[in-house]
Amino acid sequence: MMRVLFLMLSCFVAGRTDGVSTTCTAEACLTLHLEEKRFEKASEDCINNGGKLVTMRNENELQSIKSALLAAEKFNILNSKLWIGLVLQKRHCTDFTEELHGFRWTSEPRDSKYSNWKKKPLSTCTEKRCVSISLADGLKWSDGSCRDSAFYMCKFLFKGMCKPIVLEKQGDVKYNVPFLFKPLSPNERLAMFPHGTLAEIQCGGSEDAESFVTVCDDNNGLFGWTNLESLCARNKRCKNGGCDHLCFETAGAGVSCECHEGYYLMDDKVSCALRNNCENSPCESKCVPTASGFSCACAEGFHLAEDSVSCVDIDECQQRTCSEHRCHNTPGSYFCECNPGFRLVAGKCEDVDECTELRCQQGCLNSQGSFSCYCHAGYSSSLNDSGICVDIDECISRPCEDICFNTLGSFKCSCRENLIVAKNGISCVPDPTDKPQSTPSSDHREAFITKLNQLPVTFGPTTVYPPPLTNAKTDSSKRKESFLGSSWILVCVVGSVIPLTVIIVVMSVFVVYRWKRSSKAALKNATADNYCWVSSGLDKEVETKLTGSWLLVQQRN
Repeated sequence: MMRVLFLMLSCFVAGRTDGVSTTCTAEACLTLHLEEKRFEKASEDCINNGGKLVTMRNENELQSIKSALLAAEKFNILNSKLWIGLVLQKRHCTDFTEELHGFRWTSEPRDSKYSNWKKKPLSTCTEKRCVSISLADGLKWSDGSCRDSAFYMCKFLFKGMCKPIVLEKQGDVKYNVPFLFKPLSPNERLAMFPHGTLAEIQCGGSEDAESFVTVCDDNNGLFGWTNLESLCARNKRCKNGGCDHLCFETAGAGVSCECHEGYYLMDDKVSCALRNNCENSPCESKCVPTASGFSCACAEGFHLAEDSVSCVDIDECQQRTCSEHRCHNTPGSYFCECNPGFRLVAGKCEDVDECTELRCQQGCLNSQGSFSCYCHAGYSSSLNDSGICVDIDECISRPCEDICFNTLGSFKCSCRENLIVAKNGISCVPDPTDKPQSTPSSDHREAFITKLNQLPVTFGPTTVYPPPLTNAKTDSSKRKESFLGSSWILVCVVGSVIPLTVIIVVMSVFVVYRWKRSSKAALKNATADNYCWVSSGLDKEVETKLTGSWLLVQQRN
């Protein structure tokens, strides 16, 4: 059982070359490493093998990476994250005025005008940030922590490439590329092999068969395999004889190769290369060699005219490139004129955050193309709406029970002697540090003052009503104020009663004195004959008649 598992594991590793998928083009080789590592470890692994983390400085490099990933689609990497060689070093700030937003490539050239961001990277100056891509996001760039783990892809540049070896009879070929420690698996069919690749050829397919070694090398600017004459003997039948295009079998001379029109036979006598059909071409801008000749192309910002030779400017402004902002077309390009509240960043209009420019005295809210100011609690905006905040005098609304002091943005309550501010910061309560005094309770005092207000004060023939006292409040926060007002009224009433009482006493003594004096005079006049009246005991009516008679007799006498 263990032997079966080992064999299955061996087949799996051989198909992926220890978790590595390799693709090569005419320019470079790419290796996709299906082992998640941190950014630093992935970059170090590429460098140790003679390469660098892949870059994406233009559309061609993007397409090369996309092709390499699609070739490894069987490994189910659609949603996998993949490091590329783009990084923001620590103590370097994000700069949104640049295409790369302050990031730099890990290989030369460090800068580029091409960018493919999925969204704006994190704005920071203190953290190292690294960039990753995935097929699910269309290879858009996303920044993240360099401590995260992801797959990675290395890029290897070489002087030239060789085509695969074609055997004329049964045999095996094992390729050892310079950047891998193990030979490629037979399942990995590369379109090109880099300079320095070692190929082991075994003819006949058996261990006793003849073996040869060949190397992809430079031969006066042309790259091909060495010792081609020592390869396995050719068959009697042509079977294309290893030729790229056409194979001809001649008597006694074996086979010979020829190329299609527009191509020429290279020095290895089997490979065909495209002739430079663009020499003296009529193309206005670019010429692209093809199998049948050439075709014309135009630079970015232009498109090919109907004559397939000339180039016509593309009016990007018709495509609403600048959105709602003004657009000015130029030959091969354009530029935007931003509305107020926006600024031009990397050819696009982005909102200006006015709140970072300290336009407001206190609070600030940014919006697209504008901003608004607001004031903190305890302040109000000035009348001219200049962003200045004015303090509100809260004491006008009398929030305190006793004394109020206005402060900047708030207020403070205070109390008179023997009282302190309560925990709510508004009411006044007795000071617990003062000694208690034997004074009437506030309820008795208020009841007494109420009755005193209801009773008139009468002095002689005049009734005087004291001025109304402050009504007692049931609210505990107003009892002190009511009591103090009533006490002052009571003092005024008592102060008025005492002088009036003295006057009444004096007047009473004076009236009694006058009355006694007038009584004595009347008595003296009435008893000139030394007689005095004695009550007769008669009733009032009889007494009155007798008195009248007596007076009549006196008059007659």
